[in-house]
Amino acid sequence: MGRAAGLLLLLIATCSPSLRAQTDPTDQAQDPNGLLRFMNRLPELVDQHLPFLAPGGTYWFYARPHVGDPLKGDYFRLDGGGWLKVNDNIDLNAGAQGFIWRDANDSDSTRYGVSGYNLGIKYAHAVSPPEGSAVSVGLNFSSPLGRPPSNLTDGWRHTDPYVTYTRPLIPSIKLVAYTTVGLDLLDHSPVPGQFGTNVLHSNSITFSAGVSRQWKQFVGSLTLSGATSELVSKGGRQVFTLAPQAFVPLLRHRLPRWHMIGTLGVRAADGPDGRRFGASASLNINFKSTP
Repeated sequence: MGRAAGLLLLLIATCSPSLRAQTDPTDQAQDPNGLLRFMNRLPELVDQHLPFLAPGGTYWFYARPHVGDPLKGDYFRLDGGGWLKVNDNIDLNAGAQGFIWRDANDSDSTRYGVSGYNLGIKYAHAVSPPEGSAVSVGLNFSSPLGRPPSNLTDGWRHTDPYVTYTRPLIPSIKLVAYTTVGLDLLDHSPVPGQFGTNVLHSNSITFSAGVSRQWKQFVGSLTLSGATSELVSKGGRQVFTLAPQAFVPLLRHRLPRWHMIGTLGVRAADGPDGRRFGASASLNINFKSTP
């Protein structure tokens, strides 16, 4: 992690002369059509390390429950954490993953605990034209923890430096494009685990590109993601994933700071384990406060 962290600090130091107070892009007087407010919500919806341009002092907490195989009740997982804008350009994030698991090998006894944690830092800066475009540079670190069920972790620590860019494509219909390039650097931990289907087992270069649009009742996105170990590990392997998703706000008029979002999606992946298709549904609960 040391080399990647040093690289990130060098990039931030290089950019530091340009650090300056920014006008809140969600100001309705400057954003009559709501495009900038929509773009500033995308980091909460689309998990692609997108720039978060709210003013310094903004924070939000999130909770994301997951149920593994609801018909069998194998496990319940709760991911939780928070983000904090240290100033107008730099934000920090931290989170943990908890679980409740029914152990079929031990008379269906119930186990619970924390399966992992994650930390991150990101520098984001608005660029123009066009208005609303932004770039971010960040570093995330995640590690397994404790003795969770092996299907909840791959047993490796991940260090992920990245660069992202986002910009409006067609402002009149709130169509936004985004792209990310980064690295996934692995380091073995003492926690046993197993890799998921079509997940590379070595250091890799990661990338993604997508578009997102806001409709009256929901937000839709289409993201093409990929990873290759060709240039950073022995033996070149690749994986590609196409994932359309819909994000539906729930209870947004009753809870002005609490936002409950239902997510529906399908996923097509092609990689070392062959071609796989799947569907998913999840619930995200966010509490956000802006100065």
